[in-house]
Amino acid sequence: MLQKAKTLDPGLMVRRCVACGYDGALLRGGHAEICARCGCNLLKRPARSYAEMEGLLGQPMTLDEPLSSPRRQERLIHRWLVFLFLTAIGFIALLYLATATFSV
Repeated sequence: MLQKAKTLDPGLMVRRCVACGYDGALLRGGHAEICARCGCNLLKRPARSYAEMEGLLGQPMTLDEPLSSPRRQERLIHRWLVFLFLTAIGFIALLYLATATFSV
């Protein structure tokens, strides 16, 4: 996704502490084990840039299943079947009400 971008603000690429937002020189080199400002453990929660947090670099960090998984396709089919069933029920109810109105 990032490769398709024409311009990118350099501020989006600066690594910051995830806890406090500190973007000092120690974080840029990746040599610090703890944040100099808040003491956050950078080995457990590494400093990341806004572009990384928003998924512009590398794979997005989602727990959702892939688009082509069989389970997702099955859910999509079930949703369409429920929609068609409810539409048919609504049409039958409307038809019943219309015939009841005109038969009186």
